[in-house]
Amino acid sequence: MTDTVSYAQGQALQVLSFEVGAQTYCVPVSAVREIRGVTPPTPLPEAPPYVRGVINLRGQVMPVIDLSWRLGKGAAQDGARQVIIVVENHDDVAGLLVDAVCDSFTVEAEHINAPPALGDGEDSPLVAAVITSGEGDMTVLLAVSRILPERQQALAA
Repeated sequence: MTDTVSYAQGQALQVLSFEVGAQTYCVPVSAVREIRGVTPPTPLPEAPPYVRGVINLRGQVMPVIDLSWRLGKGAAQDGARQVIIVVENHDDVAGLLVDAVCDSFTVEAEHINAPPALGDGEDSPLVAAVITSGEGDMTVLLAVSRILPERQQALAA
């Protein structure tokens, strides 16, 4: 297992797929805590532009990430099918604002491919893998650990 991939290589993976713009992405089901309706977030000063703000989820304050913006596609357009997918990575919890949830399914190991190098020998930091299907379709598996805002390290006293 690598830092950007949250599954055991060589094993099947259950994923949740969703739409952002015209493209379908997915994350491992093991990283999904819940799916909820859109709640208007409270903006935070000096937050990264892809963080719409924070919401209170049963006593836990968490950021809401505009996944369209985070993926470089510009701000998401409000829509009736939009939802927030609450994901967790270790102790970090965040909501991913997506256009619509599609499906949950299991992907066999032979259909999970390493992301291609995009120039200068580097992979896309937000992509964990590319999932192929028998019909030739491809779905991008996102690296949840890389999508969440990075925590600032506390300065030593």
